[in-house]
Amino acid sequence: MKIEIIYGELANLLGEHGTQSLLAETFGEQQIIRTPFPHLPRFLVDDVDFVYMGPMTEQTQRLVLDLWRDQKELFAKAIEENTVFFFAGNALDLVGRSIRYEEQDTIQALSLYPFDTFCRRYDRVNEFVCATFNNMPLTGFRSQFTTHTGDAGAFPFLVVGQGNGMNKDIRTEGIHDRNFFATSLLGPFLLLNPSFTRWLFARAGYHGTLPYEKSLLDAESTRLEDLAGTFNRKRKLDAFFKAYKDRQNQILDASLPSKPPVDKPTNKEA
Repeated sequence: MKIEIIYGELANLLGEHGTQSLLAETFGEQQIIRTPFPHLPRFLVDDVDFVYMGPMTEQTQRLVLDLWRDQKELFAKAIEENTVFFFAGNALDLVGRSIRYEEQDTIQALSLYPFDTFCRRYDRVNEFVCATFNNMPLTGFRSQFTTHTGDAGAFPFLVVGQGNGMNKDIRTEGIHDRNFFATSLLGPFLLLNPSFTRWLFARAGYHGTLPYEKSLLDAESTRLEDLAGTFNRKRKLDAFFKAYKDRQNQILDASLPSKPPVDKPTNKEA
């Protein structure tokens, strides 16, 4: 398998070194393509099974967009061919139409999806977000001074139950298009949500276990139990937690090798 980490030396803010370690330990360092800046990503010119990019500074965003704008068609082609992507934090902003800074300039983004990013410095939102994807409960943290306008809900990834969506007027978060997944949420998100991570990696062709999987799953379960206990009266999260347990069991059962059928004794043998 080929797993590409794009600009890991720059796009690694807010705990995303953890995601890079998860990828290396899951797939093996020999399978990892660590593309350094300012090289173009490998997925633009070669088959890659899984592409990851994490959050970065605003200055790095500008440099990346300057480098990538002429590659929009190749980027879109990789998405259309079902390459699996996961973009975390403000890597999401790169695939919108523009990034506008309050009382400053606006820079053109890749225009792969019909939303815009508005940056209001020193007006940071920090919150815990509880959401679902295909009835799978997921959690993450938002820490950003941006909001997303335009048709931000056109390609929804998550349906938000607690916290805000891509802006305060919608209840969806992130981008999901074929096998392209992007979210502003942090955590790191893939470590916080190992059941989803197992499902996502399977889309790239990986059907093994995660490193420290039991600990990750136990922590995920405890986190959601605590959430249900804290917010149950107001949010009625018993059903949310039950959905998580059911979905986790489905994922784990599907990954186990099938057991051979047991022959029932015939009347003569009995």
